Amino acid sequence: MTKEHLISSSPHGLPTDILADVVATFKALSDETRAQLIYLLTAREYSVNELSRHVAVSPSAVSHHLAKLRAIRLVRTRREGNQIFYSIDDRHVAALFREALYHLDHVRQNMPDQPYPSYLTAPQSQ
Repeated sequence: MTKEHLISSSPHGLPTDILADVVATFKALSDETRAQLIYLLTAREYSVNELSRHVAVSPSAVSHHLAKLRAIRLVRTRREGNQIFYSIDDRHVAALFREALYHLDHVRQNMPDQPYPSYLTAPQSQ
């Protein structure tokens, strides 16, 4: 059974609690190391040591960043023996990151905007 999303278009803006969560998500992604970690995790799951090698940051620093991302449910863990693997929490995280990359591609190539489905557009004020 599909669950209905609680957030719908409102001419009055976002509720304060939702707005705070949106800001926390974008703040988490505003760090270069965390953005690189999310990018890597959109392809597959990784251990902390593997991620550390890819982002050239110590395993302890990677763990610290992953803890922040996990706290706001951008990543999740899976344990295999004594090893912990990280992956994207759900497909929305990967889609959010992909949209940011698509936006940058359009900006850098000076491409025209493409229309969005109505459920992705802001409500019109009346």
